[in-house]
Amino acid sequence: MSALTERRVTSRIRVRGWLRTESPLHVGGLGHDPSDPQPIAVDGKGRLYVPGTTLAGVLRAWCRGAGGISTAMDELWGYAPEEGDDGQASRMIVADALVADTTATDERGVPVDPLEPDALEFRPSVGIDRVTGAAAPEFLYGRHVVPIGCYLRLELVIESRDAADRDEALLGALLSALSGQQVRLGAATSKGLGSVRLLDDPLDVVVDRFDSPEGLLAVLRNDPSRQRTVASLRSTSLELPERRRILDVRIAWTPTAPVMVRSGADGLFVDTMPLTTRIDGRHLTLVLPGSSIKGMLRTHAELVERTVRDIPAPSALPGESAAKHSAAFRAQLDQLLAVRALFGAARDDVGSRGAGALRAEECLAGVTIPQELWAKVTGFDEETGPSEGDQSPSMPEQVRDRLADLGLERSDHVALDQWTGGAADGRLFSVLEPYNVRWEPIRLSVDLTRLDTAEDIGLALLLFVLRDLAEGRIAIGAATNRGFGDVEVLDIKLTGGPWPEQVSLANALTGPTASALSEAWAAYLAQEAS
Repeated sequence: MSALTERRVTSRIRVRGWLRTESPLHVGGLGHDPSDPQPIAVDGKGRLYVPGTTLAGVLRAWCRGAGGISTAMDELWGYAPEEGDDGQASRMIVADALVADTTATDERGVPVDPLEPDALEFRPSVGIDRVTGAAAPEFLYGRHVVPIGCYLRLELVIESRDAADRDEALLGALLSALSGQQVRLGAATSKGLGSVRLLDDPLDVVVDRFDSPEGLLAVLRNDPSRQRTVASLRSTSLELPERRRILDVRIAWTPTAPVMVRSGADGLFVDTMPLTTRIDGRHLTLVLPGSSIKGMLRTHAELVERTVRDIPAPSALPGESAAKHSAAFRAQLDQLLAVRALFGAARDDVGSRGAGALRAEECLAGVTIPQELWAKVTGFDEETGPSEGDQSPSMPEQVRDRLADLGLERSDHVALDQWTGGAADGRLFSVLEPYNVRWEPIRLSVDLTRLDTAEDIGLALLLFVLRDLAEGRIAIGAATNRGFGDVEVLDIKLTGGPWPEQVSLANALTGPTASALSEAWAAYLAQEAS
């Protein structure tokens, strides 16, 4: 009996540290109303957290790399066969990670400043019908996200038996990957969410040995020699499974017209506000969500392939039900194989359904907005909540001047009555325009491993889209039919895959790789659209 139940452990590696959110994070929880935004997971005490199952899943996926089943990884992470009584529990123990506003802990290591739900940000999303150019029915949704600059309590334990040195080396590689932001958490990671970074300090790594009297005494005495560094864990050579092949794209650009994505809420003095995100405890900045950037690129990719194939987008007839229009929109998204491979598929009846290979990161503005100033513009006070009943079209001069210093200006608009030629009733509105705001580069990455056999056609389509972006044929953000969204691309660099050394887009389009991609694209177009 004892031979069947014992869990022999010769050493134990324990890690306690913090992950900092470098982009917004969404880990879904239980919702009570389907019309509400997608909720964040909370534990039994109502605290925001990331379940240990979520953390274990992404850490295990990183360890496996681009490979499939690995005996060594299954021995560490556990496995359960489809048939038979064999199987093993994981030797890697991953605790739930509480979300906190600071890295302070009590004597038990529990965070003392859990993030309050009121600090969550809201991200609205809408699908744009390719035929009408308007919002697609049944595709308006939103999600709450943990903002940038929050902390997740990380606690890992590996119980080792006969491969202690290998376990240490693997854990060292995993911690290095977390430090290098190579591991993503939660949902919508292809839209820029879920980037986290392991802090170097505070980080507590302890190795306990139970296979010798000296090791046992060191544990009982709490000997400081048990403390280790990440570098010392990696002293043993380790051959990891093959890594995923990634192409990185960096786009330097500058706006030639106001560029923004609309917020889901009105302001106190302005009707249409740009979307913002927190960059620290007291400051905000404007943001172009990865979902908006990816949607813009996908729309143009569909335009490119539909143009060369001369096939229209599926559409429902005017007056048909919302369900018919919604089904037509899904068909638009999934009609083209190259687009599906690069950006993903939505419907269950598509053979290649799944996440796309392209990831678009969040793009932040280079302007820092004090939270107290933004509270005056939005009419939301942290202590009293939103203002009601005292909204005025007149913005205080001091607020207007401070916004102007940041490159933001209120602009008033009115719709004209086509019969009288005068202002139409109820059609006066205002927009807070970022007329003089610089932005960080747009960052994309393509998982070439996921593209697999569609790599050449996916890269060919990507180069077409990047070429058109560089030539000013693609607008970014909201109100692009109203003078917004025009940009000048300064430079596009590609690194990885066919271009192991960084190249410019111009060189990628004229280099030897372009000929092979062109041939693959021509052969693909000779096939019927699936």
